[in-house]
Amino acid sequence: MELRMKQERLFDEDVYTVHPEDYRALCEKLKAEGYDFPRAISSVDMGYGLRVVLHLTRMSDLAKVEVRTDVPYDDPVVDSVTDLWPGVEWHEREAYDLMGIRFRGHPDLRRLLLEEHWEIHPLQKRYDTGGYPLPDWQPKDWPDPAPWEEPPPPEEPEEKAEGGEGE
Repeated sequence: MELRMKQERLFDEDVYTVHPEDYRALCEKLKAEGYDFPRAISSVDMGYGLRVVLHLTRMSDLAKVEVRTDVPYDDPVVDSVTDLWPGVEWHEREAYDLMGIRFRGHPDLRRLLLEEHWEIHPLQKRYDTGGYPLPDWQPKDWPDPAPWEEPPPPEEPEEKAEGGEGE
């Protein structure tokens, strides 16, 4: 199975943008390649959906990677990787609590900082700083329907005809 992903280099680390359904498979591959230290899982409200960002280091040579995947507001689900790196359990719970991203297969996905009865996830852009819904908030359109695909090569400029006017 070929993973739907794009790889880029950003400063000193490889950045993978992967389809949400392939997130777990890429993480398993990186674990097998020796990435043994999860620095963090962060989450970002992109305005069009939610992004999960996993930061990994391979301690043997200090190689770093970043794995990104975007999920829609209406179904923010991605597979948990707590069985691969147990240290991410807290980070996944925090992303769930504050952003509403659900991690399928997480052993204890519940609120971490906020009370269980809260229905909102306060770091989403749809809420103001007091936790109240913004009345006119609408999600932006997805800027790229397939951010994991490599962009097409640029088109070659057309060659100018020899012997133009006035020659």
